Amino acid sequence: MAAFAGRQITFRWGDESPQDTIEGVREKGVELNGEPIDITSDDDAGWRRLLAIPAENQVNLKISGVTKSARLKRDWLNGDRYAQATITWPDGGRLTGDFFLSTYNETGAYNGATTFEASLMSSGVVTYSPVGSPL
Repeated sequence: MAAFAGRQITFRWGDESPQDTIEGVREKGVELNGEPIDITSDDDAGWRRLLAIPAENQVNLKISGVTKSARLKRDWLNGDRYAQATITWPDGGRLTGDFFLSTYNETGAYNGATTFEASLMSSGVVTYSPVGSPL
């Protein structure tokens, strides 16, 4: 895998139209979780045993940056917190699914730029299209 700069990763909130790119994003984080199913019993001699399939899969996204758009704040306040989100890597890999905008934080320091942080939680199936796959 080739290295690339974090600023080359893009985040979209909504459909594929250009206005759905959130301006000012500096950091993007992707957390993949698969909650295990514990099937430990007395037969396991005190060792934990997990089922090979997860009970629940989830993807959490965290983004932060300099506030240049009111889109996420407006959507949160208006109750429009459910939309498609897409993370695209410069190598062409793409993660897409429906997400719930769970948190939005905005901070305005006395002598600095106003910044924001947002957390999004997957709802339903999230797909990953690796490099070279049809999008």
